[in-house]
Amino acid sequence: MKTTLTCLAIIACALAFAKGVKAQGYIVPNGVTYIGLDFVGAYETQVLQNPTNGDYTAFLLKPQNQTTFAFDVLTDEGVRVFGVSPNDPISLQPILANSYPELTAPNSYVFPEGSPFYLGLYTGYDPWDSHGNYTGIYRDPVFAWGEFVNNGGAIQMLDSALEYGGGGIYAGTENIIPAPEPSIFGLSTLGALLLGWRALGRRQ
Repeated sequence: MKTTLTCLAIIACALAFAKGVKAQGYIVPNGVTYIGLDFVGAYETQVLQNPTNGDYTAFLLKPQNQTTFAFDVLTDEGVRVFGVSPNDPISLQPILANSYPELTAPNSYVFPEGSPFYLGLYTGYDPWDSHGNYTGIYRDPVFAWGEFVNNGGAIQMLDSALEYGGGGIYAGTENIIPAPEPSIFGLSTLGALLLGWRALGRRQ
């Protein structure tokens, strides 16, 4: 009985440990790729939806005049795009809290010439519920940012970063926000302890 109680105490500690250990994620090279003018006359930026298989989506900024650009996205899962500032956390919590203005189609936005600006990017898979309604919440998400400038009526990308497997990224940096889910290491530790407890229970 004492051995069983000891094992239960160890498992409780392991659960707390697994919950506290956070997945760190990693920076994906070329996760955000500037394409430039496409066949419809819009400036296209591609964003990797899944770094493990190279699948991507994209958003478009089509010039209406020297400073005004119409926003659009590819007709797949798409990418949500937000106006952010340097060091803003690009993660699910501020997105759900509507902390940043979101660019939406088919609206147009003004980007003054020569002034760099930051866009926060959020995409992934399956942003629909069981009835096919768009929820805007992605499974297996990626978070990214891009720094852009309107150079004489042409949108150009100056810098970018995309993280995968973590909980987000700070705009203008490669500093990753740890994910709240248990890491693989934490879950593996918990699994090993559970197997050990079952083995002890069979001996008694």
